Amino acid sequence: MTEQTDWLPTGKNIEEYKLHIDLLHSQRKEFDLLSKKKADGQLNPMKIKMVNRVLEPLRELFSHEESHTFLDIIDEDDIPTYSDVVLVISQYETAIKKFKTRYYLKDHYLLNEYGRPKERWITQEEPHEYWADKR
Repeated sequence: MTEQTDWLPTGKNIEEYKLHIDLLHSQRKEFDLLSKKKADGQLNPMKIKMVNRVLEPLRELFSHEESHTFLDIIDEDDIPTYSDVVLVISQYETAIKKFKTRYYLKDHYLLNEYGRPKERWITQEEPHEYWADKR
C-alpha cells in the first residue's frame, strides 16, 4: 500500500472539513453574484485574504488526495477577477465531493436499528474495521 491509501483523516480533520466547506459554499454564493454583475471585477487584498483563509486549510487537508495538484490558492500579486475565484472555488468543491465519497461510507460492521449499515466518517480513530472488534 502507498502512503496515500494508508492515510485516513482524523476526527479533528473532519470537524475542520465541515467548518470550511460551509464557509467555502458561502463564499461561492457571494462570488457567483459578484461575477454575474461584473465578471471582470477584481478582488481587493482583503477579499483575497478572506478566501485564502478558507482555501489553505482545505488544501492542506487534501494534501493526500489526487486532486491536491489542481487546488490553488489565490495569488495576491495576480489580482484575480471574480470569475477566477469562482473557478478556483469550483475546483475545491469537486475535491470536497471526492473526499466525502472516499471517507464517508456505509459501515457494514455498524448497523442501525433496522439492521442496515450506518453511514459514518472513516477516520484514524475509527477505521472501517473499527466496529468489527466491538461486535
